[in-house]
Amino acid sequence: MRLLWGAAVISDIGTWVQLIVVGSLVAANTGSAVKTGLVALATFMPQGIAAPVGGLLADRFDRRKVFAACLLAQAAATAVLAVVLHAGVRSNWVLTGIILLAGSAGATGGPAYAAMQPDLVPEDELMAMVSLGAYSWNSGRIVGPMVGSAMAWWVGPAGTVAFNAATYVVMAIAVSLVRRPFPPHDVDGDASLRERMRTGYRALKSTPGCRFGVSWLVMVNLTVVPFMGLIPIYVRSEFAGGTRATGFTASAQGVGAILGGITVTYLATKFSRSWILRRLVLVLGAVFAGYALAPTLGWLAPVAALMGAGASSMFITMSSVVQRDAPPAQRGRVVALMQAATGTSYGLGLLFLGGLGDLTDLRVAFLTGSVLLVVAFTVITSRMRWWRAAMDGTPVDIEPVGQAGVAARQAFQVR
Repeated sequence: MRLLWGAAVISDIGTWVQLIVVGSLVAANTGSAVKTGLVALATFMPQGIAAPVGGLLADRFDRRKVFAACLLAQAAATAVLAVVLHAGVRSNWVLTGIILLAGSAGATGGPAYAAMQPDLVPEDELMAMVSLGAYSWNSGRIVGPMVGSAMAWWVGPAGTVAFNAATYVVMAIAVSLVRRPFPPHDVDGDASLRERMRTGYRALKSTPGCRFGVSWLVMVNLTVVPFMGLIPIYVRSEFAGGTRATGFTASAQGVGAILGGITVTYLATKFSRSWILRRLVLVLGAVFAGYALAPTLGWLAPVAALMGAGASSMFITMSSVVQRDAPPAQRGRVVALMQAATGTSYGLGLLFLGGLGDLTDLRVAFLTGSVLLVVAFTVITSRMRWWRAAMDGTPVDIEPVGQAGVAARQAFQVR
């Protein structure tokens, strides 16, 4: 576990190095919020298509091998991006297209990695396991921008991207060294690809925690989380900052995210998840409004830290609910559908907030996202009145969907 987590930290540092450096490059070349957002969009949007495929592979084959193979494919695509940058190519569409290929490989492997996690720890330690993953990602968010700023000056954009490609290889080696077997969970026999995906969807819809968890993560990714991909253009357009200021802001956000993960993991031992979620929504909405109204760059960093804390806490809380309740035989597909839904909604959120920022300004866009977050929570919880019980893992009487839904309900009740 330590080896795997250490490699994940290194890989996540590489990812943030690339996001900050390439995002700043595009922001400087185009001055457009939408085009800058496309860098992050190309990294995460492929989850909408590739993650369901990855979920099928994760349930049918050894999850460790699936994840390692996808990491190597991601390394190869990222290496191509480094070569293209070294050759002097600066076309936004070429860069975005290659990042899209690398993102597709990563999205395919993501469900296998997430589905491995409940098999590595007891159920009562799952939230801590998810928190470790968030710590890894946010450690990369802290160190990556600083490393990226230094590497951009030292070896240029091509060198920073080549570093990211190497980190994927390191992660693949670490995964291959995990000794625990991950046998396939294929219980669907000769079912078609389409029917296998339907089975995963029915299991998700029939399991209250998964259903509410995915619904709410989608709304958070539509309204709030896209601010991360728009940091380079926000810093440049509103505060006249460059790569260093962007890196500092992103690092502050990462520090906040780690502290938020530690805090929410502790709170989960004292309070119910539903209690935590209600307060997270109000705090995150208020802080996002503060982020939009930040008067100076010095003010922006601490508010970005609070944004990171809130977003990280929300992700850890909701993801742990989905992974806790997903039936083992369909866990890969359920997690894949979660990642597909959140990745797609994040991409749409980037286009929405970025487009609104280009039409008006980013402050208006962020204030709009803040209001929509609170409104969305009110609407969803009024329609899913059983949401508290679903969050807290108590039985909920909703109609199961198909045989897969009945099996998912029975697995949840046995648990």
